[in-house]
Amino acid sequence: MIADPNEKPRNGIGVDDLPDGKPSARELLLAASVFHHSPQGIMITDAERRIRMVNAAFTQITGWREAEVLGRRDAMLSAGRDDPGLGKQMQSALDADGIWVGELWSRRRDGEVFPENRTVVAVHDEAGHLQHYFSMFTDISAEKFAAERIHRLAHFDATTELPNRVLLQDRLLHTINQAARVNGKLALLFLDLDGFKLINDTYGHSAGDEVLRLVGKRLLSRLRKADIVARIGGDEFAVVLSDVAQDSDVQITCDQLLQVITEPYELSGNLSSVTTSVGIAMFPDDGRDVPTLLKHADAAMYQAKEAGKNRYAFYEPEMNRRAEARLALSRKLRGALEKNQFSLCYQPQFDLSSGRLVGVEALLRWEDDDGEQVPPSLFIPVAEECGLIMALGAWVLNEACRQAQQWCEQGLAFGRLSVNVSGRQFQDEGLADTVAAALAASGLASDRLELEITESWVMEGPYRAENQMHRLNEMGVTLVIDDFGLANSSMAYLKRFPVQKLKIDNSFIRDIPADTDDSAIVSAIIAMGHSLGLRVLAEGVETAEQSAFLRATGCDEVQGYLFGRPVRHDEMNVLLLYSPTLSSS
Repeated sequence: MIADPNEKPRNGIGVDDLPDGKPSARELLLAASVFHHSPQGIMITDAERRIRMVNAAFTQITGWREAEVLGRRDAMLSAGRDDPGLGKQMQSALDADGIWVGELWSRRRDGEVFPENRTVVAVHDEAGHLQHYFSMFTDISAEKFAAERIHRLAHFDATTELPNRVLLQDRLLHTINQAARVNGKLALLFLDLDGFKLINDTYGHSAGDEVLRLVGKRLLSRLRKADIVARIGGDEFAVVLSDVAQDSDVQITCDQLLQVITEPYELSGNLSSVTTSVGIAMFPDDGRDVPTLLKHADAAMYQAKEAGKNRYAFYEPEMNRRAEARLALSRKLRGALEKNQFSLCYQPQFDLSSGRLVGVEALLRWEDDDGEQVPPSLFIPVAEECGLIMALGAWVLNEACRQAQQWCEQGLAFGRLSVNVSGRQFQDEGLADTVAAALAASGLASDRLELEITESWVMEGPYRAENQMHRLNEMGVTLVIDDFGLANSSMAYLKRFPVQKLKIDNSFIRDIPADTDDSAIVSAIIAMGHSLGLRVLAEGVETAEQSAFLRATGCDEVQGYLFGRPVRHDEMNVLLLYSPTLSSS
């Protein structure tokens, strides 16, 4: 029977829908050649989906030879990863239109799963009865995996494999919408690692990356599957706690996170540690949208930093005002450097037994555009945050060394010049070069310079600190541990550090001799310092009773309002002319 060329079967392709009714031998040969040499895998099944014919590309793609698949249903190729309803959708399309085009997950003979792009055509006879299914497919693994990789690079952090800031914002929005529908609460936590820069500087960036990966894993180990952990940049992480019943639940979780992050990390055979500061913003109390919650959690994190690190802080509206004030102050700081609004004052230091002047400490002062004195306790932390501390510290060193050399040339005996070095300066590998440049520019002898370094910064990275101290000590500079007693220095470290003096923090001096605990601490510090061959200086001495106690316990040097307030260089010139002593103060 010859089919009418104007008549088409109901669906799909008719076997007799060919020119001149039946294919010629040449046409059959051509079709066979196309079938076998097609780069696409081709599979022909009967109406019951049993495989009747496959081509060479089918074998190349799937690994199955023709003899192994003939008579078996095409479901043997399924990887079982498609949506449950996809089979019904495919059959509905074939029944209605005679063709289906889409993506499937298939399995090769060796078990490997791969994605394919498949076209299935239903083939009918002249009476419209289903005879075969003709399937063509292409392995799209490369394209699929490339697209997934691009997606992953755009939404996940490469180091920790955690969601990045972009994906965090998307998931946070979804969690907010869920909470809003049920009048629920959620918590957004911002975590910033304390002391992470020292890890990078001491052990290298590969070790730093390993710490970041471990931090991510430790966070995940303490959270529920419904919670979100993300790395949002640098050493900052974010956590979203969904379905929060009450604030105390968040506190319990934060306590666990602080504890797990503090546990030691083994790096290059050494145990190191970092802590974290956590800021918390609650939905809906602290914000009802993503930008507001992110801003408020960040502000709370800075509050935790300022409160002493290794702790958490809930957001409070007052934090916004402080954050804006910090930003305004950082802008003023930049202008102050350009306008040369900074100056130095000098406070005398005395030998307690002989009463002679043994040194002067340079203290930074800032008078702003309005003629107001800005306290160092306010602007120094901001200078460290905004990156100005290096320039400011270099200016102090240069100016103080210049003034000290001028006193030397005038024949004024001031002992040693003491200059504070900030934590960021001390961490900088170029500190020794900065000090050397200041000494060279001024002409001041290195043994006239004394650098004060806070104990807390020294103990954050003792191995790196030791190297930095040795470089400075080899230059002939005297080194002092400032604010001693506030951190956890051990005798072992103090023995290794090339320091010459301990400076007792004024918080321990303030209440002696009335406070027995402070008195015991001060006595112990003096005894420990002497046992290591170090001189000990007490700062903040303001009363005769404090001075008498320090003299009785063997303190070497003193500094404070009882003996002399900080004064400008011209006033210090007058004091030095008269060779001040304790008896004349």
